[in-house]
Amino acid sequence: MITRSFILLVVLVTVTLVNNTVFSGNPVNPDPSCENGHTASVPSLPDLTLEDDFICGDVNKDGLVNVLDIISMVNYIMGGSPSPFNTDAADITADGGINVLDIIALVNIILQVPGIPCPCIGFVSYEGQTYQTVQIGEQCWFKENLNVGTMVISNSGGDLQIDNDILEKFCYNNDPVNCTTFGGLYDWDETMQYVTTEGAQGICPADWHIPTDNEWKTLEGTVDAVYPVGDPEWDIHGWRGFDAGSNLRETGTAHWYPPNNDATNSSGFTGLPGGMRNYDDGGFDYLTIRGHFYSSTQMSEYDARSRYLNSGQAESGRFADIEHGFSVRCIKGCIILPTQANAGPDQSDVPGTSAILAGNAPTSGTGLWAIISGTGGTVVTPSNPTSEFQGLAGNEYELTWTITTICDSSADTVLISFAQVTGQPCPGLPTVLYEGQTYNTVQIGNQCWLRENLNVGTMILMNGGGQLQTDNGTIEKYCQQNDEANCDVYGGLYEWREAMQYVTDESAQGICPDTWHVASDPEYAVLRDFLGGKYAAGGKMKSTGTLQDGTGLWWEPNTGATNESGFTAHPGGWRNHSDNGYFHGLTGTANLWSSTQAGTIGAWRWKLSYQSVNLDRDSYYKEDGFSIRCVKDN
Repeated sequence: MITRSFILLVVLVTVTLVNNTVFSGNPVNPDPSCENGHTASVPSLPDLTLEDDFICGDVNKDGLVNVLDIISMVNYIMGGSPSPFNTDAADITADGGINVLDIIALVNIILQVPGIPCPCIGFVSYEGQTYQTVQIGEQCWFKENLNVGTMVISNSGGDLQIDNDILEKFCYNNDPVNCTTFGGLYDWDETMQYVTTEGAQGICPADWHIPTDNEWKTLEGTVDAVYPVGDPEWDIHGWRGFDAGSNLRETGTAHWYPPNNDATNSSGFTGLPGGMRNYDDGGFDYLTIRGHFYSSTQMSEYDARSRYLNSGQAESGRFADIEHGFSVRCIKGCIILPTQANAGPDQSDVPGTSAILAGNAPTSGTGLWAIISGTGGTVVTPSNPTSEFQGLAGNEYELTWTITTICDSSADTVLISFAQVTGQPCPGLPTVLYEGQTYNTVQIGNQCWLRENLNVGTMILMNGGGQLQTDNGTIEKYCQQNDEANCDVYGGLYEWREAMQYVTDESAQGICPDTWHVASDPEYAVLRDFLGGKYAAGGKMKSTGTLQDGTGLWWEPNTGATNESGFTAHPGGWRNHSDNGYFHGLTGTANLWSSTQAGTIGAWRWKLSYQSVNLDRDSYYKEDGFSIRCVKDN
C-alpha cells in the first residue's frame, strides 16, 4: 500500500536528485524575498511525446517538464486539486491511472535516464501482439523487431511476398518459432506496403512508420560515444561510428553469437540478430550473428538504405539493399507532412462568372479544392491548384485548398466574389430564338431575363368582357386596340391562365421557351430588392424617353427612367376583363403577370408607371390581360 510517507519520501528524493543534477538551461529569476537569492535551473529536455494537444509530463500545462510538474502530481495523488492539471499528461506510464509510478517515470524523464519506455505510450498492441517502446533521445522506437503477417514459405528465390492486401513475412528457416523470437523478415516492398514514399507507415501501426535513413542517423548519433548527431561520420557508406552498434545490441548470448562482450544496450534499443532471407536462392543466413534493418529511404529503383548490427563489431553498418528479407523496427510519429497550403489572395468583384484560382502546388501531398460557402459554384478541376472556378454574378464564395498526406493535412481559405452584372446580355446566351422571333437577354444580378415582353401566339379580337382566351391547344394573345402592330412593339397581353398554359404551379414554363418560365412573385421581389427596393427599382427598369419628345414610348414625364438595369420595360398597358373588356394604360403603365397565385381567383401583378420610379405589386383577376416576362430556369 502506498502511504503518504512513501510519497513524501519519493518527492524528497526526487527534488534532491533534480537539484544535484547539472542541467543546461536558462536560470529562473530568483524570488526577491529569498535572502540568498538562489536560482534554480530548468533542464533542457529532448522533445517529449506530443499526443495531440499535450506534452507528456507537462501536467501543470506551462509548456515545460520539470520539478514543478512533480509537485503538482504529488498534490494530485494526495487528494489535492492542483489547477491547471492535465490528467493525460500525468499518466506517463500509460496504465490508465496516476500514481507514484508516474512520479518515478517523470523523474526518469527529467534525469534523462536512457532506455525508459516512451512517455505516455508505454507499449503498443498491434495485430494481436504487444510491443514495448523505448525513448532514445528525441525518438520513440519499438523495442522489438516487428512480427506481423502470415508466414510465407521460402522454397525458392525471387519475390515471394506480393502486393495482395495480406501482410506477409518470412520466418528464418521457415520456422515460426524464429519469428516469435527474432521477428519476421520482410522484403523492402512488403515493408513499405508497395509505396516508395520516404517515412511511409508501411507495415507499422497507425501513427508509426518505417524509419528514414536520417532517423537511423539520428539514432546512431544519439547513442554513439564519439560521433554526435549531424557528424559527417554518419553519411559514410559501410561500417561507421565508434560504439553505436555495441550500444544498440542486446547484451548477453541468449540470442547473439558468443561472446558478444562489447554489447552494452545502453540505449535500450535491444537490437536482435534476426539474420536475413536471401533473394537469390530463398535461403536464410546470419541468424544470431547479424541484424539487418530496412529504412524507408530509397536510393534508386534497385536500392534502399539499410542498417546492420554485427556480433563483435562496435560500429553500425549503413548499406544498400532492397530485395532481401530483413527485420523491421517502427518509429513513432508521421513525418510525411504536407506542404503548407496557400489558397492565394482573395479575389473581389471579379468580372463575369469565372475566376482562375491561385493555390500553391504541393511538393508533399495532394491538394483538393472544396467550396465552403456560396451557391451555384463549381471548381472545374478540384485537384488542380490553379483550376478555373465558375460561379454566379453577384455571389461570394469561400473556398478551401487542402493539401493532404497520410500523416496530416494543411488548409487555407480564399474568398472569391463576382461582380454584379446588370444590363449586359446573359453570359453565353445573348439571344433566344422562339416561335420565329428573336429575343435579347439581360443579366440582372443572378437572374437572366428576356429583355422584351413576350409576343407569341395568335391574336384574338377583344370583342367583349370576360375570359376570351381558352385552353384549346393554341397560344392566344391580345394586342392593344386589336392592332397586331402594337404586339410587335409592346408584346402581347395574356390572361393569367393562358400565360400559365392552364397549370397553377409557381414558376411554370407556361408560354415561355424551353428552360425559361413565367417569372414568379418571389423572383420579381429579388429583382426589386437588387435594384434598390420598391421606391427605386421602377425607374431602373423603365425604357427611357417620352412620346412627346420623340425619344421613347412612355407618356411624359416618364419620371426617373434610367433603364440602368437593362430590363427595358415598355408601357404595354392592359386589358380589363370587366368594363366590356376594354384596353387601358397604353404608354402609361407596364403590367407584368407573375406565376404566383393570390388566392383562387387572382394572381400577383407587378406594375410600373410613367409618373413614378416605384415598382408596385398587387393582385388582379386572372381574366385580365397583362404582359409576360420570362426568366431563365436556375
